[in-house]
Amino acid sequence: MADASADRALSFVVEQLAQRDLMLFRPIGTSMEVDLAVRGGDGRYVEVRVRSAADGTRTFEVPRLRDRPNLFIVGVVWDGGAPSESWVLPAHVFDRFADGAPNGPRTLDLDADEAEPLGERLAVYKDRWALIAEFSKFHSTLSDPLALQVPLAMG
Repeated sequence: MADASADRALSFVVEQLAQRDLMLFRPIGTSMEVDLAVRGGDGRYVEVRVRSAADGTRTFEVPRLRDRPNLFIVGVVWDGGAPSESWVLPAHVFDRFADGAPNGPRTLDLDADEAEPLGERLAVYKDRWALIAEFSKFHSTLSDPLALQVPLAMG
C-alpha cells in the first residue's frame, strides 16, 4: 500500500469515527500494529488497523495478525480517488476469510467468488461504523455475520 493511499485512508477513518464523538488516539512508536485506539462512550477501547485497497479493487492485505477480541481491520475501497466503501471487520473475521500463510501476510479479496462473492457474505460489515462506536453492544455477535444482523436490525 502506498503511503499517500494509507494516509488518505487513515484520514477518512478518523473523519468517520470523529463524527460519532469517539475519543481517538494515535499510537507513538514504530511497531504500528494498530493505527488508532478508539475509546467508546462506555470507556472500552477498540484498536483499529486501517488498510487501503488499490483504486477499483476490494482487496486488503494485512501483515501477520495477532488477533485480539477488540481489534478491527477497516478497509477503505476507492473509486476515482474518493472513498466508496468501508469494511469494518473484526480481526478474527478478517483472518477467517483471508488467504495466506498463518504466520505471514493475509489477503482478503471481497470479490473472490466461490459460491457467492465474499463481499456479499460479509455485507453486514460494510460501512458499519457502529461496530466500533458501540462495541460493547455488538461484541458478543461480531464473529457471526448472521447473528450480527439481529442486534443491527434492532438498532
